Amino acid sequence: MKKRILAILLLLLIIFEAVSGQGVRVSADDDTGIIWPTGPEITADGAIVVEATTGSILYEKNIYDKFFPASTTKILTTLVALENSELNEIVTVSYAADNYVSKTSSRMGLVEGEQITMEQALYGIMLESANEGTYAVGEHVGGSIARFIKMMNAKAKSLGCTHSNFANSHGLHDEDHYTCPYDMALIARAAYQNETFMKINGTATYAMPATNKNEAKLLTNHHWFLNKTMKYDYCIGGKTGATTQAGYSLVTYAKKDGMTIISVVMHDETWAKVYTDTKTLLDYCFDNFRTYRMSDLAGSGSDIPSLFSGEIDEFNEDRESVLHSGTEGGLVILPDAVAPEETIKRIDYDPEADIGHGDNVIGTISYTYGDKIVGMADIVYYNSSDAMNEAAFAKRWPGFMIPVDTAFEGIDISTLSMSKKKSTELPKLSDLIDLEKAAPVAVGVGIGSFALLVGLLILLLTRKKRR
Repeated sequence: MKKRILAILLLLLIIFEAVSGQGVRVSADDDTGIIWPTGPEITADGAIVVEATTGSILYEKNIYDKFFPASTTKILTTLVALENSELNEIVTVSYAADNYVSKTSSRMGLVEGEQITMEQALYGIMLESANEGTYAVGEHVGGSIARFIKMMNAKAKSLGCTHSNFANSHGLHDEDHYTCPYDMALIARAAYQNETFMKINGTATYAMPATNKNEAKLLTNHHWFLNKTMKYDYCIGGKTGATTQAGYSLVTYAKKDGMTIISVVMHDETWAKVYTDTKTLLDYCFDNFRTYRMSDLAGSGSDIPSLFSGEIDEFNEDRESVLHSGTEGGLVILPDAVAPEETIKRIDYDPEADIGHGDNVIGTISYTYGDKIVGMADIVYYNSSDAMNEAAFAKRWPGFMIPVDTAFEGIDISTLSMSKKKSTELPKLSDLIDLEKAAPVAVGVGIGSFALLVGLLILLLTRKKRR
């Protein structure tokens, strides 16, 4: 009798778990239907790979953990210098730049009183990882090395870095000098958008001319993929970094089949392993993801005019394409197994956009898949009568453009009604199946079924006892 009761109770428990688990899909990827490759195992303690244009994260491992960046710091140093100086400016090496940086650390051979151009200094910093060069550049750009470091931290903060603090311009160890893979990816991505940076950063060798203190010399990039120590055909730039405390770190830019990705690998065990890990991650991303141009996706431009009010109904509908993507902007990146139709598109415009007087960005278009942003670009107003030609305009705003010419004749753009922020959005899964409402319904069904089964069991036992 007791065995029969135990067996029935066990059966009821199994039935309850089965019933209560139906009707609701939990947040785990396997249960939500969201497909996203998990990625390979690597030996480094932290890593991230992002698509350069969209910023989409394709791989992550401990991306918010604190690590010492070592010489990958020089990406930020070079970016700040490029944004605050001209390449032909003359940099004079001070006593401090020559002597306050370890003579046994990575240098390009500068000495006190030597004069070089900013361009030559930045090639030395990026290729030969010149520590004394970062000090000289910092003093020149900031007026003092302390002020330049403040500029570095301000730039990092403006990019969204919240887990970083920079205490010097070169990356030699300091307990107060740290970052994380995610923040370094933000910095590397910002640097990628600077053409001069990428030109310098992707150079294998640079012929340094003679100066007032030194003879001409050849500078060689330390990155193995660029100096051909290790073969990887798709590398277009990168920066090395290593100290005892930081381990081995590597930032790499790579491009293949129209997709550019940025890999950040931190605190690895050896040079060999940091390059092997990097190659593994780059190959994984190139093999498992692909890009789509927003302008090629169905309906990408047909809904843009609807964002505006009736004042512009005469929008030129016979135009071949309402939206044009410039350069490499306007991309959506997805796993191979996911179709663009599975994304959620959202279009927003700025009701306070200063058209004709500001930067002409009137809104954004974004694509999401699950909880991941897989594409985002600016929507930019463009009038063919503007002094800036379309090619230059596309270069400045590498996102979407709305080309406008005769369609707006006689209309004052500043009078367009943009008082309310409107958006168009494809139906979300939660709109079709309200998870918050579905959960209590499913649980109620499960509890009701369980109660019914318990009642039947009691009735069965009562009848048996009466017999």
